[in-house]
Amino acid sequence: MQTEKKTTAGTQDMRALLDVLPKERNTDPTGQRLAKFITSISDKRVPTSSFSRIWTLGSLQAKVTLGYLAYWLHSRFADTDEKERLKSEAHLAAALKLLGTMGYLRGAVMKVGQMLANLPEVVPEEFAEVLSALHFEAPPMHFAMVREVFLDEFGREPEEVFASFDQQAFAAASLGQVHRARLHTGEEVAVKIQYPGIARTIKADLRNLRFLLQPLCLTKDWQDTLAKLADIERMLLMETDYAQEAMFGKLARSAFTAADRVVVPQIYDEYSTGRVLTSEYLHGCHINDFLATDPGQGERDHFTHLLTVATYRLYYRLHWLPADPHPGNFIFMADGRLGLIDFGCTLTLSDEEWLFSNVAIQAALDRDMPSLNRAIARACRFDNPDDMEPDHLEVIRNGFYWFMEPWQQEGVFDFGDRDFFLRGIDNAIEATRKGYTRSLPMTIWSNRFTFGGRAFCYKLKGRCEFRKIFLQESSCARQDPA
Repeated sequence: MQTEKKTTAGTQDMRALLDVLPKERNTDPTGQRLAKFITSISDKRVPTSSFSRIWTLGSLQAKVTLGYLAYWLHSRFADTDEKERLKSEAHLAAALKLLGTMGYLRGAVMKVGQMLANLPEVVPEEFAEVLSALHFEAPPMHFAMVREVFLDEFGREPEEVFASFDQQAFAAASLGQVHRARLHTGEEVAVKIQYPGIARTIKADLRNLRFLLQPLCLTKDWQDTLAKLADIERMLLMETDYAQEAMFGKLARSAFTAADRVVVPQIYDEYSTGRVLTSEYLHGCHINDFLATDPGQGERDHFTHLLTVATYRLYYRLHWLPADPHPGNFIFMADGRLGLIDFGCTLTLSDEEWLFSNVAIQAALDRDMPSLNRAIARACRFDNPDDMEPDHLEVIRNGFYWFMEPWQQEGVFDFGDRDFFLRGIDNAIEATRKGYTRSLPMTIWSNRFTFGGRAFCYKLKGRCEFRKIFLQESSCARQDPA
């Protein structure tokens, strides 16, 4: 009976993922090959050695390259419409290969897939559609591995720890998956379980990345690159510490009242460990399901307002940068409240970082060019602006102007403005292409925080009185520094 239950749960997981994924029309119209592939991923342990992971990525690169080569050969003899169809199918085939490999490797590799999916207008539509499944619908691990984690953490199986435990994961992402359960006292909870060995995969991926970037060791920015990689590793490993995430969750919950309409789920410490996190279950849906209801502009603006309030509350009251604002971390609740989950990737700014951040913001608000240039130079790790090439200073300053636009505009700001969103993306691409990437470690967190949040609001096509919210939250924080 127990085996039958596990098989049923696994089948339901697979069907749920298959439902949201497009199929390759010519080679797999019914999704049978895709179903077998997803099942094989769920049954495998995550590879943790550096060699196995880099070998898998190398194989993926070869497969994707061959797929696009085949498209190029076929498209040479096709008309315009046929070329578009072939290109779309090539993108879809490549995206499904990426999904499969990232779903197998998980960890840092899957985080890259999530970030790509969260950048509309940047990657092909087929990539964004497929890779968006990595936010909360990735292939889940087999239930036998869930039992293994529970036995290691609690010395008991999940059915013994909880009054009831759903073997089917309702969400699965880069570092863990989430199951619904019920406590013996009756509360409905969400139980996040970390994939076995996931911290080792992150360390292996960063070792591989350092190895691949070794040819840059003689460049002037090599030490800056190493510092960034160390901070990325710290950022990702932080997400594997569920005990710390529980602490962040409790602090975030205390920052909001019922009147704020922002909900952070309650944490249940007695059912949580370093690799298992149990919290209140929030009823609602993620952004794709919300948008599928064709919400009016008023609803879109309402949730954009709540998200902005929540962001500023955490920044000004707790001095936080929540650096993982992807779609899976926001719950649209039927009663109009916004649920915030997952605080694993959160930077608490040091006093020095907090002061520097606000000096730069104030310089931009005051249109104090000399002070702003000095802040930019420091952010780029130069002693003063004169040490920077004029173009370098201008490109980074333009990016900061883009960042500050919503802060400076009176009235309603439209985050659904395509021109605004693409100007920010284009600036980031220009800075990267020109090698203007030298910066303080905290900029990795702030960039992920900014681009992730704005990509989410762009997809939502939401508007809000951004400047008004900023002034209210910053003023309240000054009056009540506790």
